[in-house]
Amino acid sequence: MTISNHVQNVLLAEFDIDKGASLKYQYPNDTGTDEHVLSELMLPDGAHLRAEDWTIFCLNQTIPDLDKEQEITTTTNTKDNTEEEKPLLYVLNLVRTKHDATARRGAHVKAMAICTQHQFLHIYKPVLLLAMEKYFENPSEEVLKSLYKAVNSMDLSRMPKFSWHERQILRTSDDKTMFEEMFIEDPDKVISPTSTTGSDSIRWGENMNNDEEDETSRLRRGTFIDLASGREVLPSLGKDRRFFETKIEYEGIKLPIRVPLTVNDEEVGDFSLINLIRTFSPPATHPGSPNPHHPHLDCTGSYTHPIMLLLNALLTQKRIIFLGYGHPSGEVANYVLAACALGSGCGTVLRGFTERAFPYTNLTSVDDLLKCPGFIAGVTNPTYEEHTAWWDVLCNIDTGKITVSKDIELTCPGVSHHPYPYSSNDNTNSDGQSFGSLSLGRSSTVNSLNKVDDKSKDRDTDIEFMNDVMSAIQGHYGEAHVRAKFQDYVGRFVRLAAVYEEDVYHQTKIGWPHDTELDPTGLLGHGFVFTDNITKQKELASYASRIEGWRQTISYRYYQKQGFNSLIQNSSLQKVDVYRQISKLKTLRNIPENEIVAILEALLQNIVSDKSMIEFLSYLPQYQGGLSPLGLCLFHSSTIIRRYAVELFNRLARNPTGHRFIQGMSRYQKITYERLVNEV
Repeated sequence: MTISNHVQNVLLAEFDIDKGASLKYQYPNDTGTDEHVLSELMLPDGAHLRAEDWTIFCLNQTIPDLDKEQEITTTTNTKDNTEEEKPLLYVLNLVRTKHDATARRGAHVKAMAICTQHQFLHIYKPVLLLAMEKYFENPSEEVLKSLYKAVNSMDLSRMPKFSWHERQILRTSDDKTMFEEMFIEDPDKVISPTSTTGSDSIRWGENMNNDEEDETSRLRRGTFIDLASGREVLPSLGKDRRFFETKIEYEGIKLPIRVPLTVNDEEVGDFSLINLIRTFSPPATHPGSPNPHHPHLDCTGSYTHPIMLLLNALLTQKRIIFLGYGHPSGEVANYVLAACALGSGCGTVLRGFTERAFPYTNLTSVDDLLKCPGFIAGVTNPTYEEHTAWWDVLCNIDTGKITVSKDIELTCPGVSHHPYPYSSNDNTNSDGQSFGSLSLGRSSTVNSLNKVDDKSKDRDTDIEFMNDVMSAIQGHYGEAHVRAKFQDYVGRFVRLAAVYEEDVYHQTKIGWPHDTELDPTGLLGHGFVFTDNITKQKELASYASRIEGWRQTISYRYYQKQGFNSLIQNSSLQKVDVYRQISKLKTLRNIPENEIVAILEALLQNIVSDKSMIEFLSYLPQYQGGLSPLGLCLFHSSTIIRRYAVELFNRLARNPTGHRFIQGMSRYQKITYERLVNEV
């Protein structure tokens, strides 16, 4: 049996009436965390009042030093800051209380935890329950050894390794069989279809030595030929391919395990974003919280929806507390993890939130907590609510109310100046629009951006967005659909920030570069798509304060130095801003014919490999209509535009994923496409 390294440590803590909380076992070695801190985290406040409770917390958290631009280890979790940096570990902790009349206080309280680098740590809950029951029967370290061996014997060798773009397609698709061809029997053949190495036969998991494979084995695998691609794939067995099915065998019991395959960075555990939104959303008759709260937190208009206030607080790195007095610590932890996903765009846009997350913490760790800038913490002790200097925003789970501290600072701690120089004398953009001067003493908006026509206040995009989110929840749309909406919102915010920086600071490192060699006519353009210049000014005026707040944060620095650069460098479509071209087809009316031709020519020149096709399709989520924006080109009066559109669709049809997208088009568009193919 192959032993992997899924779980790094197994821990056991118990409550002793004389000693209090104490850590009894760490297997196979010490975590390097102070034992008293560990035991306090494993045995949360009020745990003895419940038969069972789950807790999640993190070990080896690191935060960046924005001045030195290097990561330093926090004093929260390590004994010696001079030690080598350790990987971030997520800890799933089970607390069990068993009443016993013979015990001194009438009950035994024990906690067992596993430490793993896997973000999907919730899959270990069933085996942890069994191990805890076993420990109560036989309280020895052998139980921990057996658990450690069982979880690390879980076989993930056949689990497909999806690329980032494949994950985005799969998580937003209604087709549960998407990428079915990657689920094959032989683990040696599990290779991503976007792999750039080897021939097509290897890329799609086919055996190089086809002559040696007899007919019997082929029938046993149950393959067929996909007529669209000509490639051999597996038939759909009715399984949800967003999960990989395996098992953990513990003490002779085989536990079925479903490993989620669409988890992004900053998504930890099985939290519910819908539950977070429902808890802190006011009744439909209530407009929200009246402004002002803080320049970084307020949306345009007289009121700010509580969820938007929370999102703005996350984007501008405010200190956030989730208070759940009397609630299980596991419930509080899930709100914290949901907030991390909310602020990061569900892990697809920004990063740096989970490393500042404390899903559960207590008063013994408050000093260490306050050392972390922009922490996101879950607590059950009501004392936190009274100390308004400890936090900027407090979310009370009981009341569903979000409170802004009276002691909140206007500037982000640790940053006293703007990273880009700005001269008040140089205050016009490329269009000659004056933006006024910036006050460098605080994070401020540009004065003239606020001097927009009163009609700009008629339409509040944030209110419209939250109405759309609430309608989706009330319409019983799934968790993935709601997460995708916030992914789009945060992505849109970042692109607006790039436009803002170009207009105000005349440079940006987070926006798509404009290359005159690749776009000599300027028809493709670069940056965010606005319907007109007035709309542009309205948007910038609405978001200016929040953008200035975000520019002082850790997540901004990550995105500037790693996120966006990595996106460009690893892209197979570096020569065309696909997001912009798709946005133009979606939002603009009466696009000139030569501009549409330029868009289609650029796509045809760059979408040539399987990898580039997958990346292109990831910009066209099926819940937003998939290929429908391009499908409109099939009806254009221009013959060359129709021909280019057919050529692009034909190219996509040769890819299994592209073929599925084409099948997902409206019936009218598919019939038109088939007719044009026959004409050609």
